[in-house]
Amino acid sequence: MDSSKFIKTSVLALAVSTALLSSAANAIAISVENDASVLTDALIIPNSGLTVTSSSLTGVSGQSGTFTNSDGTYGLAGEGGLVFSTGNVADYESGPNTRNNFSTGWGTSASSAQNAILSEITGQSVHRDPVELNITFDVDSNVDTISFVAAFGSEEYPEYVSSSFVDGFALLLNDENVAGAQLSGAVAGDPLYPITINHPDFANISGTELDGMLAPNGIPLLRFDIPVTPGSTGNTFTMLLADASDSAYDTTIYLSSFGNFESESGSSEFTPLMPDPSNPTDANGGFVFVLPEVEANETIWIDPDVSTGYTYTATGGGLFASVTAPTLLSVNDGDGYEVVFINEFGLEETVALLAGQTFTFDFPVSSFTIQGIDENLMLDPTDPTAFVTGVSFSAGGSYGVVQTPVTTTVGGGINVPEPATLAMLAMSLFGFRQFRRK
Repeated sequence: MDSSKFIKTSVLALAVSTALLSSAANAIAISVENDASVLTDALIIPNSGLTVTSSSLTGVSGQSGTFTNSDGTYGLAGEGGLVFSTGNVADYESGPNTRNNFSTGWGTSASSAQNAILSEITGQSVHRDPVELNITFDVDSNVDTISFVAAFGSEEYPEYVSSSFVDGFALLLNDENVAGAQLSGAVAGDPLYPITINHPDFANISGTELDGMLAPNGIPLLRFDIPVTPGSTGNTFTMLLADASDSAYDTTIYLSSFGNFESESGSSEFTPLMPDPSNPTDANGGFVFVLPEVEANETIWIDPDVSTGYTYTATGGGLFASVTAPTLLSVNDGDGYEVVFINEFGLEETVALLAGQTFTFDFPVSSFTIQGIDENLMLDPTDPTAFVTGVSFSAGGSYGVVQTPVTTTVGGGINVPEPATLAMLAMSLFGFRQFRRK
């Protein structure tokens, strides 16, 4: 496998969402979906340099769906994406692992073309219960890489490692399989290993019914960066998952954020707006972000500086409805953070906030603080790509946000440089859950 096709990295941003977000009963909440266009829309980052021209789905009703992730299970992004399973996707929402052999058999067989693709991954000639999504797309002239994020887990683990029941996942760009994951500690150019339970970094990680997750460096997330020809048209992108040899013991994959991560459009955690290149800082040295016109429930992602905490203050009469922490792909801070705010009784309240989790205030607040960013991460406070946070407002309107860093003196008496206040300007809010770019 060509290692230039996939490089695993960890980067992220800050989101500004403009409406009340309600907490879901489940962190990963799944809706069964059989419409290829709906699945594609859930996967694609809007306005990130690619245009979808067609899509098609094969599989049984129940094998595909869309998901959201309010509490950050596996570190997947809160806005979610699509989910495939050799079993029933509805069985793989957040919750306890009730048994080690969860199965739904659909009685379907892979086609000869699907078997040919999967055999190179699993080493088996027969595959059952396949599910496949095909997308045809064009890319802009300035796009040379398409990226996305996935989490892969299986009930086959650990009983059937190195057996004939090694379910596999294929990702084909223009008919070439580009799916693979490096080992923990790998660097660019190191070999890739197929996406199966035989990968050495499979581990028992709780969160859903799945017995094991592929977790390089202990993080159950995979990032794929796939080269494309700038300005090319008619590119094909195929995602294929199937059981190997039989139809027992389910395997599931969650996929999200497909697009050009270099777009700096503000439409996702991976494509944040950067400071205004014509006026990157104000008179006080604060980072200045010029936001596009946005709508209620619309999320705009920006990338500020880093410290051990931040205080967020709404201006223009705005009130915060919720806050979302960065995923582990953005900041590998496994013990999470604390949110400190004044509640409706005038008392200071502190709540825990895990990676990727959304906390909704019982009553909207004008200010809050996130604290507890791990100082041992030594995130460069001059690096504008190092930390990500999401906030939403309780109502539409034109607001601003002032973000003031909390700094800490680290070992040896060295002060972490204190970045100046971050100003987020002029957010006009209309509409419902759309995404815009600069």
